[in-house]
Amino acid sequence: MFAEILLPQKLGRDKPTLTYRIPEGLSQKFSRGNIVDIPLRNTRLRGVITGIHEHEPLYPTKEIFELAEKAPHLKPWQVDLLFWIADYYFCPPYKVLKLFFPTAITGKKKLATWIPDLENYHFSSQNLIATGEQKTAIEKIFTTQKQAILLHGITGSGKTEVYRRIAEKILDSGKQILLLVPEISLTPQTFQNFQQEFGSVIAVLHSQLGTREKEKHWYRIYHGEDKIIIGSRSALFAPFNDLGAIIIDEEHEPSYKQDQAPRYHARDVALKIAELLGIKIIFGSATPSIETYEQATCGNYELIELKKRIQHQEPTSLPEIKIIDLRDEIRKKNFSIFSDELRGKISKKLEQREQTILFLNRRGAASAVLCRECGYVEKCSNCDVAMTYHRNLSVESITMAAQRLICHHCGKIRPVSGTCPKCKSVYIRYIGIGTQRIEEETKKDFPQARILRADRDTVKRHESFQIIFESFKNGQADILIGTQMIGKGLHLPQVNLVGVILADLSLTIPDFRSAERTFQIITQVAGRAGRQGKKGEVIIQTYLPDHYAIKNAALHDYQGFVKQELELRKAFHYPPFTRLVKITIVDAKPDLCLKKAQLCFKLIQDEIQNAGEKSTTATMYPAFIPKLQNKYRWNILVTGCDPSDVIKKVVEKKPEFIEDQGIRIDVDPISTV
Repeated sequence: MFAEILLPQKLGRDKPTLTYRIPEGLSQKFSRGNIVDIPLRNTRLRGVITGIHEHEPLYPTKEIFELAEKAPHLKPWQVDLLFWIADYYFCPPYKVLKLFFPTAITGKKKLATWIPDLENYHFSSQNLIATGEQKTAIEKIFTTQKQAILLHGITGSGKTEVYRRIAEKILDSGKQILLLVPEISLTPQTFQNFQQEFGSVIAVLHSQLGTREKEKHWYRIYHGEDKIIIGSRSALFAPFNDLGAIIIDEEHEPSYKQDQAPRYHARDVALKIAELLGIKIIFGSATPSIETYEQATCGNYELIELKKRIQHQEPTSLPEIKIIDLRDEIRKKNFSIFSDELRGKISKKLEQREQTILFLNRRGAASAVLCRECGYVEKCSNCDVAMTYHRNLSVESITMAAQRLICHHCGKIRPVSGTCPKCKSVYIRYIGIGTQRIEEETKKDFPQARILRADRDTVKRHESFQIIFESFKNGQADILIGTQMIGKGLHLPQVNLVGVILADLSLTIPDFRSAERTFQIITQVAGRAGRQGKKGEVIIQTYLPDHYAIKNAALHDYQGFVKQELELRKAFHYPPFTRLVKITIVDAKPDLCLKKAQLCFKLIQDEIQNAGEKSTTATMYPAFIPKLQNKYRWNILVTGCDPSDVIKKVVEKKPEFIEDQGIRIDVDPISTV
């Protein structure tokens, strides 16, 4: 008997696996998905058996050393999933294999000798109090014949309570459940909510875990000790013992898409797992992605709606939203970052000892530094973008005054010059605003207020956000200023005012999802207000008050937004009416980058013409940021009913297409820029 072994390293283009002989008389001991130790070029390596057969190769074969008995072996369905990801996302299988194991397991070091003791799980359901609407949703989830369910619940409707009830039923059946969250460090209360009810049978997985800690959780999950697995997208590849259901919370979040090969989307991989195992998958969101909502309204997914907040009986309990036209503020000679309306509301909330959130999805003190004499803008030498001005720097949770220019793409830092490098003028202006500037202006206008700021500058470590979140929730601050991380499912009972400082930022990006992202961000952050019985208030400041994304967000009208967005998507042939594959060509030299992009574009165009497929088109254009981290970039967008077919034909003729480090293939991209 012979085994095909996949290693977590590049072998060559001809064959992804190596063939080894199974030791005589031990064929029953080995099976598909097993981790084994093998000899290769006088070294001992660890790989995975992807298949077993009787076909002896024409060349001499070596014998497998032994089975790695203590390793968390793959199940056959996981091997199927591995090759599906490799095929669907045009990624070599060896790269996909790395998703399924902590480094230590497939590395050369000796495996851990311990195996966790199995414990019976125990939990208390005394706090699980579901509303009538939630009970109906839970019942429908378990009775529907459809495998995929969209739980569309308004902000504050208690989706987490539904998740806990689902977990209770799954655990009662003796199975495990996976709960995916967009970013584990930004949702500290998710773990707390589940831990209160289910005790110590929870594993929390995310990229910031140390190798040893991740390996420990891998073993506990593999042996069935951990029943509830909460994690970011990488938790999809845990060695489940007996998975019974998958929940994806805030399914619309772009962080579910991997930005490095394999460029998978957690939603689509989870759907494939559900298909392979025959289990339910629940998508939860107050603002579902257009694609998911379309699947639900077309009948492919079960649509379940929660229309009431758990503290109220009527949908009108949603916060009252008012749009402020910033052009009117300028006409009134108000050049502050706060409109008169917002300033007055903040003062009132401070008097009433209620909390306020101020939201802006841009960090720093100014978005650019401009010379007023010659128009020169300080740009990053590594990236073709303006550097952001920061008055303060955060190092290991300590904020210190240090005027610096920072590139938010490559991290380059340099001091601020008092004169223009081009014309030596001293007339330098800082334009645009960021969260640092908002913090400064808030302290100036409201000196009595206690203020916290949450952005990538203040949240450097895994526990940093939890400290900020707990401090604010416990009433140790009056105002929380932050970027989109403060709008992701946080329950803050004392917040009754949300101010969106500038709602236009994401609308300025030339991407087909810009309006969708704007609507989602506004709706999510607005949903933090009025969650504890009182009527919440939201002030949206904008220069585009008539934009349909902003108007529908102010009306809490998701269906109205979707209707208008789908009309535009259909007219311009964007998802969900078509599918996309984006290919990004990267090179350190601009002329070589353009030449390579033109060659790739011609290969793709030739295949489209050969296939005679009129519905498939290809477009070549420079990336939104043409130079990033000292690399120049061009994009090729292939659009059609199944554009992957064209790419597959190109790969068949040019296998090096998916191995070239300068060619990045992104199937179903979340952005076209």
